[in-house]
Amino acid sequence: KAVDDARKFVRSYLPRVKQMVTDAGGFEVAVGSSGTILNVAEMIRARRGAAPLRQVGKTSFTADGLADVVDDLASRPRVADRLAVPGLDPRRADIILGGVIVLEQVVRGLGIDELVTSDFALREGVLLDVVRRRQAGTLGHLRDLRYESVLHLAALVPGEKEHSERIAALALQLFEGTRHLSALSDEAEEWLEAAALLQNVGLVISHDRHHLHSYYVIRNSELLTGFTDHELEIIALVARYHRKSTPKARHPEYARLHEADQRVVEILSGLLRIAAGLDRTRAGAVSRLRVEGGRGGDPLRILVETAPGADADLELYSARNRKDLLEDALGATVEIEPVPPGLLRTVPAGAAK
Repeated sequence: KAVDDARKFVRSYLPRVKQMVTDAGGFEVAVGSSGTILNVAEMIRARRGAAPLRQVGKTSFTADGLADVVDDLASRPRVADRLAVPGLDPRRADIILGGVIVLEQVVRGLGIDELVTSDFALREGVLLDVVRRRQAGTLGHLRDLRYESVLHLAALVPGEKEHSERIAALALQLFEGTRHLSALSDEAEEWLEAAALLQNVGLVISHDRHHLHSYYVIRNSELLTGFTDHELEIIALVARYHRKSTPKARHPEYARLHEADQRVVEILSGLLRIAAGLDRTRAGAVSRLRVEGGRGGDPLRILVETAPGADADLELYSARNRKDLLEDALGATVEIEPVPPGLLRTVPAGAAK
């Protein structure tokens, strides 16, 4: 009865909140922050037998998952009994029930199907509000914040900036040129750019096997802002596979992905491996590229424009040796061909021979 009374009490305050949301134009994404909500996310994962998240503020949960947690906690009126709930923070055992009841009613009342969690909370919101007021309401897009956080992490390794940026630029050209075969989203393009900029961040630990260290740094860094745990896993794996081994079923992190996500990792890693090969000497010997063909069983032709006076033989050799993964992922033969400096700026797509 006490739980039912608490639910009714919370519902009595919701009509005004719902009207405020309606007046504001509704919402596309519901975001939850702070201790109770983050602990709910942990309890839901624990109920599924999933491993604890490295960063709990980068996940999501459904209204149904929340309802299961509320029912479980409500069936345990004694604090001592709640301590046995998997994933519950013991420090919240005495207050958690009230918090989840409020959350449950808000989620139901506003028709929220899924809640995305955030590491940021009231403190960051206050700071953001101050910045917005001082900048007359002009703030960068979330993608700008994500991009800046990638650059901050990449800066841990001195001397890699220009090399990584050249590789990222080439990788994005490859992504755009193969989109008709990959059918990947704009989000995947962003993951590729992040992985390209961070592929060598593992050098901060050791040069030996640094691609494996890059995976570890990306997955465990607190500097990356705005990415979900799922996105960080994909970015980290793409960086991990930019050299040496290709994705294998015996690799536990890769094997845990859904099949669709495995395909994303394979394609993005394949693109990144070729892009990395095209700056093998770190001399900027390749200025730009264009992708043609790949339709109707035709080979996928990567036209590589060399910089004036540059010798790109080693770049071409390296890229050709790294194309197998992309060929397998896209189901197409890849041909990498050099073209003279300036040609791709002056010749329309499809006309270069």
